[in-house]
Amino acid sequence: MPTADHPVFSRRQRRTRRAGFTIVQVMVAMAVIVICGIAGVQALIHVNQKAAAMRMLTNARAVVQRNMDTALCVPFSSSIEPPILVITSAGGAVYDDDGGGDNLVNLALTRSGTDATVRGTLTRTVLAEANADGADIRRVTFRLDYVFRRHPYRYEMTTLRTVD
Repeated sequence: MPTADHPVFSRRQRRTRRAGFTIVQVMVAMAVIVICGIAGVQALIHVNQKAAAMRMLTNARAVVQRNMDTALCVPFSSSIEPPILVITSAGGAVYDDDGGGDNLVNLALTRSGTDATVRGTLTRTVLAEANADGADIRRVTFRLDYVFRRHPYRYEMTTLRTVD
């Protein structure tokens, strides 16, 4: 029977002490993994929120660009003045581009199960531009104001238009 002084016992004892991890090492490793996991999930949530805000901005840009294209492409002459190019006050006028009569533009339907719609107010401003030739030049501005996740946003475009 080997004793504690026996060389076989002491080698086996040394080998047992070196093998494996201590509970403290395992707990520290688990804590590091949990902290990295929490940080990763928070980063993904933040990136998703930014992506949603950028999708709303893209939708707002599409609405403003659509109205800007309409203002640029509609026939306009000294005898024909389309409603989209009628001169407004400097503050502009609310413009109902979808014809719904509510003076709101639908930007997006959210998929949260509540069927919430993100809506905005489209403002059209048309001002006469002074020029030396006395030409009928109009500065057309479309601005879309909306609220997404309790933050106000605004997208605006301006162009010049003259008679055809």
